[in-house]
Amino acid sequence: MDVSRRWCVLAPPISFLVHPPTLPVAPIPNVFPGIRHCCSVPVLLEWRMLDPRSSVPPPISPAACPAYVDVVLPRRLHRPFSYVIPTELKGKILVGQSVIVPFGSQLLHGLVIAVHSRLPSGAPGRGLKAIRSLADASAEESLTSSQVDLSRWVADRYAAPWGQCIKLVLPPVGHTGRIQPRYFPTKQGLTCLSSLEEEGEVESQLLKRLSRRRNGLSAATLAQPDKSPVTRALQALIRKGLVFRRDEAVIPRVSRAKKDMTKRVRPALPEKLALDLDTCPPAGAASWQTTVGQAVSQGTFVSLLLQTSRDTRWWYLVKAALDTIRRGRRVLIITGDVENASRLAESLANAGERPTLLHSGLSARDRAAAWLSVQDPEARILVGTRLAAFAPIETLGLVWVDGEDDASLKEEQVPRYHAREVARRRAVCDRALLVLASSHPSLESWSAAQQGEMILCVYRDPAATPEVQVIDRKHSARGYMADTLLSPPLCDGIRKSLQQNALSILYLNRKGFASVLHCRDCGAMPQCDGCRVSLTFYKRNNHMRCHYCGRTQPVPDHCRQCQSLKLEPVGSGTERIEEAVRRIFPQARVGRVDGETIRHSADVRAFKRLLAAGDIDIVIGTQMLFRLGLHSQAAFVAVPDADAGLHVPDFRSAERMYHGLVDAVELARPAHSGGVVIVQTRFMDHHAIKAIAHGDDSLFFEQEQAFRQMLRYPPCTHLLKLDVSGTLEPVVAEAADRWKALLHAQVAGSEGQESKEDRRPVVTQRFAGVSGDAKKIVILGPSPAPHAMARGRYCWQILIKAVSLEMGTEMVVQTLEILERGPRRGGLRFDIDVDPVAMG
Repeated sequence: MDVSRRWCVLAPPISFLVHPPTLPVAPIPNVFPGIRHCCSVPVLLEWRMLDPRSSVPPPISPAACPAYVDVVLPRRLHRPFSYVIPTELKGKILVGQSVIVPFGSQLLHGLVIAVHSRLPSGAPGRGLKAIRSLADASAEESLTSSQVDLSRWVADRYAAPWGQCIKLVLPPVGHTGRIQPRYFPTKQGLTCLSSLEEEGEVESQLLKRLSRRRNGLSAATLAQPDKSPVTRALQALIRKGLVFRRDEAVIPRVSRAKKDMTKRVRPALPEKLALDLDTCPPAGAASWQTTVGQAVSQGTFVSLLLQTSRDTRWWYLVKAALDTIRRGRRVLIITGDVENASRLAESLANAGERPTLLHSGLSARDRAAAWLSVQDPEARILVGTRLAAFAPIETLGLVWVDGEDDASLKEEQVPRYHAREVARRRAVCDRALLVLASSHPSLESWSAAQQGEMILCVYRDPAATPEVQVIDRKHSARGYMADTLLSPPLCDGIRKSLQQNALSILYLNRKGFASVLHCRDCGAMPQCDGCRVSLTFYKRNNHMRCHYCGRTQPVPDHCRQCQSLKLEPVGSGTERIEEAVRRIFPQARVGRVDGETIRHSADVRAFKRLLAAGDIDIVIGTQMLFRLGLHSQAAFVAVPDADAGLHVPDFRSAERMYHGLVDAVELARPAHSGGVVIVQTRFMDHHAIKAIAHGDDSLFFEQEQAFRQMLRYPPCTHLLKLDVSGTLEPVVAEAADRWKALLHAQVAGSEGQESKEDRRPVVTQRFAGVSGDAKKIVILGPSPAPHAMARGRYCWQILIKAVSLEMGTEMVVQTLEILERGPRRGGLRFDIDVDPVAMG
């Protein structure tokens, strides 16, 4: 998808006559060599918006001094802007540098993406704004061409504004700096120091002071009252052209000591994992090392899909990383959560390496230190969350994505990139080995392996799996399970585990005591005023909470609709399960792990200390359990309601259900050590339940693939989710209908349709060169989103299914540009999510 250039001008696109005697103007640059500008006749100037697809700038002569630049700004804009290079900065501007430019009434940081020695074709001869100054950034903070290209790729791949994507490749501290003026002497000011003494002592002393400061003086240093002699002298020197002002960014600096400290971190590794790494190679270790060695030595892009348990794939990771380093190349490891990143770094530290850790859990200064330290050739391994996918680490030989199916790898805010796909792009550009590792691969990766696009490596030890029992809730004791979800077999399993002084785990991915409070007389349920969703009931804190906006309300004593007193909790969450377990097993020590009990990393460490000391007998929790490192530690694991979250309006609900069940099974010991897993469900014939019961992934993947193929959902096609939101529901619905009409016009290839709102022609095109299958586009909607109102904003959705991602994103961006030129009543906003992982 091409990205157009928009010229930043001082006036709207108009044509007019300029007569020098009546309207003084700045001289027009001589863009035609050999032709002199004549000021005795009127000059016709035309300023217009251009598209580089129809007009390409002329090639740059190496000997020419660039005078114009294209700059990408950190705003929701899909096009760069052109600026003039001022005289004092000519020869100092390079691609990848950060500059400060005027944009409307603001001064913004921008990134230079192109330089031109001549006025680009079609640009206005005058009216272009000039760069204000270079940003106060060191050479090591400048972007390389590969970083600029990566940001451009993200913008194209995810139909995101390029200015937003530039932020991803900038150093983390680059977004928090403020603008501060600094003052410098001009060349003329330096040459007339002696003659200036006759004009004024204050001006002379100030100019001499500035001449001795190589980096100039800041406005804070020269701060004086408005009518002080120094302030008046400074303004006089500026008017005479002897001093100029430059606005620079104040960026927190990271000391070299801080960077070195980041690299010296060597966390201790638990003894159990250390022994596994050295003396207990898993099955298939020899074939794995051979596969990795051949892939890294080829020096070409190779993609592997590794499916095995967590501890086993970490063993494989360490071996692959060491092999890559021995061959003189570097390693990038990406995972979905902070805790997992820290454990991976510990594994590599135990193997004698010194990994750099980069994730959002670090302070801003520590993230900056890690970002800068990876540019050092001695930094051979970088471990981090999705932020690390954009770190400036070069000469990659191995790119490893651990837990490639984790939804945390998908960014929820603009630009909505997926770190797995960014990792793939980096591996392709660096001709590195890409390993996507998981206990349960995503359907996209599994499908790619089935089609030969990836090499599938499955390493399993049947002896390491626990015994799995599936219980049909429909035929169990209804009265016993209605309140607690604790069936007699489940209670028996907990009791046996307590007798053995072993750990029991109950997994239920629902917080709170009950999903809703329900009126038995009229059926009404309390809802959030800002989101129009049912409020979750928390019994311990005696309040109701919205899981979207976080608002809380006190528990009512009667129904607001019919004034009935018959309000009862419906559904079970972790808090309700905990209450039932404490009632049935009063002597057991019970711990709960969910968003209410684990809010900070300190809470995680405290809970781990309790587990290590043996002070907890039963753990009840949501999917947060899987981030505590409890794999293969429980004698008994139960899933009281395996169907939770299955029936939601999301085509990935079955896949998420299956992944949660696989993770729960991994928490149990092997069967020969007494490990037992009980799964309770009402859908015994569901393909996810059958796959868990038989320990056969293919039962799930093949059936799910067939469903996706029939309904044309990913990975069989690309999906684009278009959200239209605002505070006025009729305006939102009308805008969604208009977007749909523009999309249908694009697909139909209509040209010159008149838009009723802005009377501008809707420019559409047929996508030449695209085969018949790629031209198939399905547009669904618009309709209210699954949660039609969230945080006081109404939301409508349009879904686009496109075989050709390039065609789909180009069509959406073209129509979005038309919509954004129209009125924006009610805070109207348009959002694009390419290949979303959640439909809510």
